[in-house]
Amino acid sequence: MTDFLIKTFGSSGKTRYGGISVGAVNSQVLLTEAAIEASFMDLKNLFSSFQDNLTDQIFQNAETLLKKLGTRDNVKVWFYNQAWHGMVSFLSVANNAILRGNLPAGQDPRQYGISVSNHPLNLTKEQLTSIAMATTSTDLVVSICVIFAMSFIPASFVLFLIQERVNKAKHLQFVSGVNPTVYWLANFAWDMCNYIIPCLIVIVIFLCFQQKAYVSPPNLPALILLLILYGWSITPMMYPASFIFSVPSTAYVVLTCINLFIGINGSIATFVMELINDDNITHINNIVKQVLLIFPHFCLGRGLIDMAKNQATATLYSSFGQDRFIDPLSWDMVGKNLCAMSIQGAVMFAITILIQYKFFCKPRLISGKPLSAEEEDVDVARERERIYEGKAQNDLLRIYDLTKVYSRKSTPAVDRLCVGVPAAECFGLLGINGAGKTTTFKMLTGDIPVSGGEAFLNGYSIRTEMRDVHQNLGYCPQFDAINELLTGREHLEFYARLRGVPEKEITMVAEWGIQKLGLVKYSNKSAGTYSGGNKRKLSTAMALIGCPPVIFLDEPTTGMDPKARRFLWDCILSVIKEGRSVILTSHSMEECEALCTRMAIMVNGRFKCLGSIQHLKSRFGDGYTVIVRVGGSPPALKPVEDFVQQSFPGSILKEKHHNTLQYQLPYIQGALANIFSQFTSHQQRLGVEDYAVSQTTLDQVFVNFARHQHGEEDSKAYYNAVDTSDELPLQSLKTSQEAEKNSELWGTEAISQLGTSRMR
Repeated sequence: MTDFLIKTFGSSGKTRYGGISVGAVNSQVLLTEAAIEASFMDLKNLFSSFQDNLTDQIFQNAETLLKKLGTRDNVKVWFYNQAWHGMVSFLSVANNAILRGNLPAGQDPRQYGISVSNHPLNLTKEQLTSIAMATTSTDLVVSICVIFAMSFIPASFVLFLIQERVNKAKHLQFVSGVNPTVYWLANFAWDMCNYIIPCLIVIVIFLCFQQKAYVSPPNLPALILLLILYGWSITPMMYPASFIFSVPSTAYVVLTCINLFIGINGSIATFVMELINDDNITHINNIVKQVLLIFPHFCLGRGLIDMAKNQATATLYSSFGQDRFIDPLSWDMVGKNLCAMSIQGAVMFAITILIQYKFFCKPRLISGKPLSAEEEDVDVARERERIYEGKAQNDLLRIYDLTKVYSRKSTPAVDRLCVGVPAAECFGLLGINGAGKTTTFKMLTGDIPVSGGEAFLNGYSIRTEMRDVHQNLGYCPQFDAINELLTGREHLEFYARLRGVPEKEITMVAEWGIQKLGLVKYSNKSAGTYSGGNKRKLSTAMALIGCPPVIFLDEPTTGMDPKARRFLWDCILSVIKEGRSVILTSHSMEECEALCTRMAIMVNGRFKCLGSIQHLKSRFGDGYTVIVRVGGSPPALKPVEDFVQQSFPGSILKEKHHNTLQYQLPYIQGALANIFSQFTSHQQRLGVEDYAVSQTTLDQVFVNFARHQHGEEDSKAYYNAVDTSDELPLQSLKTSQEAEKNSELWGTEAISQLGTSRMR
């Protein structure tokens, strides 16, 4: 029988609760009754010397027991120990069979029987709680998986926001008229639309697997609210990170790790502490759960665990006829989590708006001492006086002592600038990198706060009326603020809408920008495929949209080929002729000479000179440059040198080649006529083949001022001497280099004589 039960257990063991077997031989007693009596007789004779009544009684009882155990025909009851009532039920069946089988003849067996009641011991409260917690442990893995998946989604929402902030597309939208609150509301609405998709996928997965703890009729509304409010709260919680990080991928990794750490570790830690039966730990756990409610990750994870625990407890007690199910939306279940997340969403969105408006970092205004006459150029001082006396009221742009001092910097980036730009003027700002040009643009466009001073654009203050200032300016930033996925036409249509162009005219305005900047062939291609020059054209076209009266162009022709550069210059000149003002920064002296009616050179945040191009050349130039080429073989250079020295006092020999001399002559009244007169009179006598006279270029004026530019760390710089001990003497290289110099002479001369007057 035992062998049969073991071999059939796999197929029917769990459905076979018990059975009865009869006719089996008891293998525990192998002796017959006669053999048992003989054995006990021998024992009695062995202990006869100290036998008493107690010993006789023991022997008698043992003999009776062995005789009873040796019954040949017996009944065995088999039962499955996992069935709580199996043993009792089949014993009752066996006892009733024995009773009815031994009734006197003629008795009705149906009138006799034995009734049995089985009362197993009830589990204690601690035992029930332990079973419920053990059942919940499996659902803990489910909640961890949900937290893990939902930690990646909100972290991805800041990627595009960081990219827009870094490439200035966000600032350009603000300049074009977008309200910051509307900007963040639009981003939040779009992010929530993207969040709803994975949220629905999670719900569908739960429905497919019929997880009763989450999709039963009472639990499903709680699950949906948990997921939706998690998106409501976690999305704006990610937004402040867009002001901190500059690399989108770094932000994504960091925010994902933070979400995972808080959500998973917080939920598991509080769950494990609930398993420990200690009053102090229970008290600490209650405090920790209240504190961690400020994090949406914990609210979601803990809410899912509480729902699973509630369902497991209710299912366990329902088998005993008790209803221990708690409404999942009640305060003690997930109600407090839902309330916390709804508050977090509103609070974090408000914090994001306050950060955008720089509520937490109001700049400390500074007032600098007035500059002395010795410190400032006379033209700059005259312009400052014009601004102070109110003679620039009709200028489109008026700047009063504009100053910017960055934190932890001792030297101002921009130091008390004063200038006025009237209508139909192109004003140029020149300076090397770090002189303060772009910082000035950032203050005038509202990108960074002003440390001191004031500026008015078309009558509106950049301090108190920045919204109106934005409506009156166009801005082309130093780096292209474009979206690589949009086409050029879509860019122009988008910014036309932001500028308030009527809807029926948007297509026409966009087409005007495309035609104006020569982007017809590329208008329907994504901007990410544009060359550097075409991107600058598109950025300039975006600045011109809406015909603002003042346009800021920060190095607009960077990366352009000469043809495209000339084309853009023509576009800017046409804008100036329309009566609009252009403020331009550039490193190209040629560009400034072609476009600017006035310009200023910035050094260390200050204007070092200001005026028209010709005025700066005449005032700060080093006079005239004369290049003389002498004929003959070999050429006689000595007579020419003596002639120049005698005829032009103060002349400086800058370069001397095989047959070419380059002189720098000082500027004096009538110097240009004297130079031509002297060389014309003595050209034949000196054997001069030709000569060229040119005025000092703007590049030379710029370089002279740029020498005074210094950085923050210049005082800490040190000189590193160069070891020249292994270099050959210059004289030994003279012969080998002479031929090379002669070959390069004509190319050098051709370059130096561009734009000069030549006499033969």
